[in-house]
Amino acid sequence: MKKILENHLIMSGLYKAASGLSLFLSIRILIDFLGVEEYGLWVLIFTIFQWVLLMDFGIQSSLKTKIPVLLHENKLDLLKSYIKTTYKFSTYIGFLIFVCFLIFSYLVDLKALLNIENHTRSFINKLFILNVSFFCLNFIINIQKSLNVAFLKGKYAEQSIALNQFGFFILLLILVNTFSNASVEEKLILITMTNGIFALIINIVYTYTFFKREQLNLKTKTKTPALFVTNLLKLGSKYMLIELGIIFIFTSDNYIISNVFGTSKVTVYEVVNKLFQFPFLILFAGLSPLWSMFAKHYIEKNKNALLVAFKKFNLFYGAIVIAVTVLALLIPFILSIWLKEKIEYPSHFILLISLVTLIRIYVTFYTFFLNGIGKLNLYILFILISVIIKIPLSYFFVDLGFDINSVVLSSLVIMVLWVIFIPYKCYKIVNSIAINE
Repeated sequence: MKKILENHLIMSGLYKAASGLSLFLSIRILIDFLGVEEYGLWVLIFTIFQWVLLMDFGIQSSLKTKIPVLLHENKLDLLKSYIKTTYKFSTYIGFLIFVCFLIFSYLVDLKALLNIENHTRSFINKLFILNVSFFCLNFIINIQKSLNVAFLKGKYAEQSIALNQFGFFILLLILVNTFSNASVEEKLILITMTNGIFALIINIVYTYTFFKREQLNLKTKTKTPALFVTNLLKLGSKYMLIELGIIFIFTSDNYIISNVFGTSKVTVYEVVNKLFQFPFLILFAGLSPLWSMFAKHYIEKNKNALLVAFKKFNLFYGAIVIAVTVLALLIPFILSIWLKEKIEYPSHFILLISLVTLIRIYVTFYTFFLNGIGKLNLYILFILISVIIKIPLSYFFVDLGFDINSVVLSSLVIMVLWVIFIPYKCYKIVNSIAINE
């Protein structure tokens, strides 16, 4: 039990499972509390800011690659200066996002732009500005997650997410029982305040515990060299490009389906896809600590450790295949008890999503290696090619009469290209390392 509790890969996955379960329970309560249309408004807010807050030039992602290098080279003062610089840049970016959105909300009618019918423009502005305030504050304090992963303590990053999600679920139950008679606008403000303040508290607490646990303070007279910052921004921009590309590839499906088949088919796709995202997110969280571990082993030229990690994952992948297969077989039963109304989907739809999920999991492991060592050019090339062909390829399958399977088939073609070339590139890089005994 002690070994399990101290294993950051296992615990990260378990914490992600807990946060995922809390999220699913919260969704059901939010829909009942707000109603379908107002819940859609709440989701819309989060979707917009998830896109906006990716525009951080990959600064926080770079921590997971650069810090292991500085620790290996024992450059403690530069490490402190680098972390201070990250906080400073993130503060600038957060403030700039807030000001830009504040100006944008008063120049542009968000109510008309987003086709929101049930509220006044002043309320929509108030709701969005309140949310962007909390998003920007948490964007800065949220750095603790990348720091924990960078210091090979990834389970604490996922622990904070799980605690935040579970705490919000409990607070949501209290809101539902206390303010059931409140107006819809009051409910939206209450949920915004509860979610924002609680997330801020959790991030502050975990930031404090990180610096205390690592016995790290940021007192240093060393200034981050301009060349170091320039290289950091170059690397960070690559991470940002990758993140935006992946989001485009896997979120454009809903817009294509809506455009061709109507919004009712979007619901079918989204419900099934969400169920398959659950095991992917758990494994993604479990693999996250590997990012900095790979960076550490690569800097140390520890070829054997890297090859052992690859071999262990390849063996473990067999269990993943079995788990996803079982999930695919259970999907019809899960849908029957989760939804009130039966949904119809085309033949082989679940099979195709299963295949995309399995390949995506496999490729993600190896992209973590590329992210960790900063060898991103090939990965970015495949991202760009995928972004370019995603929509035309989807419409090509639509024209062939594959219904909503079309968007899944386009993703499958893209993922097959990735799974052929990316693992090969990783093994080629590792095999070129001189063994460090």
